[in-house]
Amino acid sequence: MTRSPSNTQSTLMRELQSRLHCVSDAQNNSLGVLVSYAGPLDSESGDSILFLAERAVTHSGTARKEMKRVCNVVIECIQNVSRHGWIDENGETLLYLTIEHTPVGFQIQCGNIIDLDMAATLRSNLNDVNGMDHFELRKRYIEVLCESGMRESGGAGLGLMSMAKRCAGPIEYELTEQNDNLFLFTLTATVKS
Repeated sequence: MTRSPSNTQSTLMRELQSRLHCVSDAQNNSLGVLVSYAGPLDSESGDSILFLAERAVTHSGTARKEMKRVCNVVIECIQNVSRHGWIDENGETLLYLTIEHTPVGFQIQCGNIIDLDMAATLRSNLNDVNGMDHFELRKRYIEVLCESGMRESGGAGLGLMSMAKRCAGPIEYELTEQNDNLFLFTLTATVKS
């Protein structure tokens, strides 16, 4: 029995296809998409995405240090979606994720559906993180880590701060309103090679 795709799944597939189309149009500026995925996120798919990311980045000829930075950003993206993503009518949290090798480094793009409250929280946390220089970011990360300990849900944007520490430049994001107070949240992070 085949299941027809949900509206959420269709939205994420369109975003992934649009992303891949943009990359193919700008092929002269890209060394290629190494990994692309759209679908449900569970422990098995998360592990598979991470495994594919590690292998693809390693096989691109990148040093182990850069591969670890890329994989750490991918882990933070997956954890962010699994903890804060919207659960659809089928009881699933869906995402799309691409890893692209560019002349600057590796660009990780991750998208998922979130609700209005989470959109406001992410916007605020990302604006705060993007407003810090590297020294402020490290200091704030340690402060939050000491204040919150290791709670199950992380804390106060720790994952975003961890991601920002490994990225070149600000973490880009976009919130696109869907319907019923839901948003497509797209995050783009670049890890320099």
